[in-house]
Amino acid sequence: MGRRRLEVGEYGQIRFETIGPKKIRARCDVRCRDGKVRSVQADGPSKTAAADRVKARAVERAATAGRTRPGAPSIVLGPDTMIADLADMWMNQVEASGDVADQSLPDYRYYRDVVKEGLGALRISELSTATVEWFIGVEAADKPSKAANLRRTIRGMMGLAIRHDAYDGENPAREVVIARSQREAPRALTMDELKAYRECIRLWMAGPTDEDGRPIKRGGKPRATDLLDIVDLQLATGARIGEVLALRWQDVDLESERPTAHICGTLVDLPGGRKNGGGLVRQEHRKAKDRYTVHLPRFAVATLLRLKTTAKKNPHDVIFPSSTGTLRSPSNLRTQLRAARGDEWKWVKPHTFRKTVATLVERESSLEAASKQLGHAGSAVTAKHYVERSVVAPDVSDVLDLLAPESPEYPRN
Repeated sequence: MGRRRLEVGEYGQIRFETIGPKKIRARCDVRCRDGKVRSVQADGPSKTAAADRVKARAVERAATAGRTRPGAPSIVLGPDTMIADLADMWMNQVEASGDVADQSLPDYRYYRDVVKEGLGALRISELSTATVEWFIGVEAADKPSKAANLRRTIRGMMGLAIRHDAYDGENPAREVVIARSQREAPRALTMDELKAYRECIRLWMAGPTDEDGRPIKRGGKPRATDLLDIVDLQLATGARIGEVLALRWQDVDLESERPTAHICGTLVDLPGGRKNGGGLVRQEHRKAKDRYTVHLPRFAVATLLRLKTTAKKNPHDVIFPSSTGTLRSPSNLRTQLRAARGDEWKWVKPHTFRKTVATLVERESSLEAASKQLGHAGSAVTAKHYVERSVVAPDVSDVLDLLAPESPEYPRN
């Protein structure tokens, strides 16, 4: 009767050889993940030490035999691997994949560190759904967004463990219940509100005046004089604030019969600072990694033609540079708009203009047209997050008159 065939990942009997004073060599065969049996060896000062080392080498050899795929962890994952080590392996794969934008990586690292701090002392095999739910409840009580990000992070880590046969069972983060964030319903500006908002911004840009309407001299940095132009370009395109600030003169066609703007980039703040290639940069695609073109209304064409006559050259060719000719920070612009709008318009943010465009186009044209104007791949996101819900039902009163008691078209029995 022949010897029993080794199972995949199993090693056979360990053989020992003395090769010197206090130096023992241990050998064994191991069946690797590709089904082939290979021999491994390791040395130690004693049989016990040599055996422990050859066992570890056998496990590693079994898992890494054959061609290692790009991004595979350098340390073999197993049920006894610590969550802290798993977290680092997962983060390395996230960084190597190229699927996550550079400006988003700090968030991934933050949640990686939270998991390491709270669960890092556990082994992979010790993590259960109950433990994950308890941990998220402690770390993110009453913070649905943080809770969702922690669940996503743990799910990604344990997904890596499952793919490497280090965890037996369903992903323990999958069944964790997270309270949904209470998102406010989309709210758009009405025409009267937009008129009043524009006037508020205009008065702030003009600066304070005395009782006779004469400007009052003030110290400090001069106020921006192009806030309304930026607001108007957002309203004319439906683009995000970072996309409008990334618009270059080469992206707009003002000479054709139907003037257009090519929305093909956005501004992002990369970690690391300018010396390390970070800071504010122009990304050559939108948030969704695509590009699209919109037709410009007449008021936007007039605004751009006026700006072009006084535009100063800047290294990035952007339409709205900073006061020093560099890229204009969306964060700084939001600060300026907050100062200009006052408390009366506290609810109005740059994204409100995008919602205003979506709502107007949906009501005057169609939901599909609104979706395309915003550059969405489908209309579901547009309807859920951008179009303000109408509180007035369609006028079907003529149809309902058919139900009148004396209606000849709808007689009673």
